[in-house]
Amino acid sequence: DVAQLEEAVRAWGREAQQRAFTAAWVAQAALRPPVPCPSCQATDLSPAGTKPRKIETTFGPVRLPRQRRRCRGCGRHFQPDDAVLVPAVGAGQGTPALRELAALAGAGWPYRSAARVLGRLRGSPVAPETVRQAVAQTGAAVAAQHAAEAEAACRPPAGAPDTTRPRPAQVVLELDGAWVRSHDNAEGMEAKVGVVHAGSERVGRTRTRLRERRYAATCRGVAALGPLVTAAVEQRNGYEAREQTLLGDGAAWIWKLGTTVLAEAAPVLDRWHLADARGRALRQAVPDEAEREVWTERIEAALGKGDVPGAVAVLAELAQEVAAPAVPEFIAFLTEQAGRIPDYAARRAAGQPIGSGGVEKGVDVVVNRRCKGRRGMKWWRDRADEVLALRVAELNAEWD
Repeated sequence: DVAQLEEAVRAWGREAQQRAFTAAWVAQAALRPPVPCPSCQATDLSPAGTKPRKIETTFGPVRLPRQRRRCRGCGRHFQPDDAVLVPAVGAGQGTPALRELAALAGAGWPYRSAARVLGRLRGSPVAPETVRQAVAQTGAAVAAQHAAEAEAACRPPAGAPDTTRPRPAQVVLELDGAWVRSHDNAEGMEAKVGVVHAGSERVGRTRTRLRERRYAATCRGVAALGPLVTAAVEQRNGYEAREQTLLGDGAAWIWKLGTTVLAEAAPVLDRWHLADARGRALRQAVPDEAEREVWTERIEAALGKGDVPGAVAVLAELAQEVAAPAVPEFIAFLTEQAGRIPDYAARRAAGQPIGSGGVEKGVDVVVNRRCKGRRGMKWWRDRADEVLALRVAELNAEWD
């Protein structure tokens, strides 16, 4: 049947690839430059047979014959082919292509699932530990590269600003975080995420997507996220944008970091979080739904146009009628966030962003889909950072 035929052809193809790889390796041996004795650097060598080595490829295991040589000076035996093979596979057996696939799969799925998929594709098993090591090694390298790029972006320019780069009409910076279970901390750790984009555009009838989007993420706190976000803004030439916006859910660290990274941005409190805070306060203060609706309309009418004093005045009236602590708490929240509550209706009419849904979706795709799960997975901070670096590289279309 079709399934049997497909598997038979795949098995034949894998066998052909394995034979071809071995034949090509043998043919390349004559083209490799001579290698001196690694012990005494002598070049007076005599043949001493071959010594095969097994390596793992994307099409299964292959045994490569390695030429063996004996140094006539010191008597040591060695394999000159290791000068080519060792840099490629290191101390393990996986080829660079297999390690890349393992890192890509392990950044997207649990290691056991990733190993099962890779095993099915290549026709021979892959250990989950192999996938974990590939993710750790590749993720550490990518995280180091991101850190170097961030450090370079934070340095003062060596010369005059580059005026040849296109100046974007707007840049939007959104920040948020997600808690992840941790081995390092019993209470967990927060993975902080930033997304830089140039607004949204409609896709189809109901969906939208962010334009010129770039993510940044880390589990090492605000101090580590700041340079990464700076690099993302610089990569989009965001500091030259005519219109700059900072969106957040009200957390203090967001405004502190955001105004440091993008000092000229207009801070905007996410409209949904503002409405959610209002709803929670009124539900506690006014249990009756019909009566609560009247107060909701009056407060929303003021908040919708950025009239914080008007909303506070309505809440003061409510506080005289009910003795719920949620009302003065919400008044304090509005007073604290007053400078970040704009005329939402005017911004919406002008096509300007008023919600931080972009970074909330970013938290989902960067962090939640891999670092959270029903199995209650826990992470070491270093391992989580390596996975986040790989996911950011993939989402930013810079994996290659």
